[in-house]
Amino acid sequence: MPKGITIRHLAFTGPSVASAELSFDEGLNIIYGASNTGKSFATKAIAYMLGAASRLQRTEQLKNYDAVWLGLSLPNGRDATLYRSTNGGNFRLHDGLVTSAQDGSGAALLGTSAANRTDTVSHFLLESLGWTGKVIVTNSNYDKENLSIRHVMPYAIVSEEDIMSEHNPVHHSRQHTNRTMESNLLRFLLTGQDDSAAVTVISKKNRTVATRAKVELVDEMIAQLDEQLGDKVPDRDELVEQMKRLTASLEDLQGKLGNAQSLLDALVSERRSLMDTQQDVAARVTELDVTLQRFGRLNDVYKSDIGRLEALAEGGYVLMAISGRNCPICGAPPSAQQHNDAAEEIERSYLAASAEARKIELEQRDLSQTITSLEAEARGLTARSRWLLEEVTNVERRIEEARPQERSARADYESLFSMKTEMERVEELLDQRNRLIARRSQIQELPPKGKEDKLAVGVDGTIAFALGETVAQVLEQWRFPQAAFAQFDRESNDVTIGGKARAANGKGVRAVLHAAFNVALLIFCEDRGLAHPGFLVLDTPLLTYREPLTSRHGELSEDETALKNTPLAVHFYEHLASLNQLAQIIVVENSDPPAEILSLAHVETFTGRGVDRYGLFPAP
Repeated sequence: MPKGITIRHLAFTGPSVASAELSFDEGLNIIYGASNTGKSFATKAIAYMLGAASRLQRTEQLKNYDAVWLGLSLPNGRDATLYRSTNGGNFRLHDGLVTSAQDGSGAALLGTSAANRTDTVSHFLLESLGWTGKVIVTNSNYDKENLSIRHVMPYAIVSEEDIMSEHNPVHHSRQHTNRTMESNLLRFLLTGQDDSAAVTVISKKNRTVATRAKVELVDEMIAQLDEQLGDKVPDRDELVEQMKRLTASLEDLQGKLGNAQSLLDALVSERRSLMDTQQDVAARVTELDVTLQRFGRLNDVYKSDIGRLEALAEGGYVLMAISGRNCPICGAPPSAQQHNDAAEEIERSYLAASAEARKIELEQRDLSQTITSLEAEARGLTARSRWLLEEVTNVERRIEEARPQERSARADYESLFSMKTEMERVEELLDQRNRLIARRSQIQELPPKGKEDKLAVGVDGTIAFALGETVAQVLEQWRFPQAAFAQFDRESNDVTIGGKARAANGKGVRAVLHAAFNVALLIFCEDRGLAHPGFLVLDTPLLTYREPLTSRHGELSEDETALKNTPLAVHFYEHLASLNQLAQIIVVENSDPPAEILSLAHVETFTGRGVDRYGLFPAP
């Protein structure tokens, strides 16, 4: 068989920003890292660029980018790039792996499928896989629909929502009206034979068959509702009365819960206010301590200055006292002394020193009063700080006393709300059952079934068994518990383990089994020389390895916990890496891959921080 498609790059460009580009290698690619960094958005963008979606989710990071470029290597060896506006619409096809081109260059391709047209992105991709002109029967009247690329993309690109869903991996649209077409699509993928040979005949016989099918479908749906309702179907009036009582109880509990929460909020606010006030008071005490230390040093300076000035004044006084007497050296009387300037200067110095000393004494007195006032303020604030700390402790004690009441009220409310939700579900099931019974009564009485052969819907037992064996082999490679008991159930169109439906497991186990189905489909097609898109994108297949405290998917269920304790992650990646000659596989995960796997794959890490690569787009 020809080699499938290989994705080479996904790039976003805009007029005023640097391009945001994500490259891929052949074989195993792993994109992992922080939440909200664009990992799942990259998965959706690939689907958008392959014509599986008409719109691209608008995000804050995308507002500066107006174009998307998806580089592809085709089975015939040609490299090409699909261009599309971020606002949707048609495509342009460019030769080579590019992220820019002249305006108007490239071949225009329609974004929507159209019968008998070759200028569509669907025809371009299907032609590269050898699937052009294929048709699938869509209903019991043998009506047909042309195969489109959007039909097969769910088998090549598995979103985070789908991989953990309880719905089976075959009926992607989750619409009853599409089940026949989707079942026949799986048969086409597993056999390579489409329904072009089926003949559409509108006749009384076909109308009878169609009517019988409608009755059988309604009966099947009623039986499913009866199974969900159980053996003890509640009385409708009693159910309504119970819901009224529950509603009244919920309203009362909601008031109590609101009061408990308001009390907690008020106490927390009070504690915050007290702590803020205490911090302000403590800061003021610290400020006062620093100020008092500085004033103390200033007071010491004043004391030193006063002592120095008093010494000068005292010396001047002594010199003045002896200035009017006989010279102690020669005994000359004052009248015979010719130089009296010194006495005048001494007198001036004495008077100046005395005046300066009095001035400093006044300033020292003011300083002492200020110090006394600040010390009193500091003592008062210190006492207030201790009191505030005691009040914080008291409020914290009251918070701890109030928390059990809030938790109890919340638990009671959640319990009653769960009961009400279950009753509403039962009420909705009863309404659905009544509508189906009324619908069945409107269908005319059917004639006995004819013996003519009808076109089988979906895969036959042999193909289903072989696919189940491939699923089991994949799970054994991953060291999945009870992998040998894996099967593909024709009735549910899903994987079962020892008869237990995939939907009956936790989210993480459902994700692993969904991934195993898609990998098995790829291997099944390769082993039998059947066409396959050639690549597989799995978004969060190892959900069971999440951290419950940080993941939005909540706590692990019992089966998820058991699976997390196995080395499945290592064997999962090792097996996918061993398929590098078979197809390109892109795994998008939140959890870090095992260290020993990093050398086996092309790895892109979205850090969610301002180091290394922030995410699909640069940090905001």
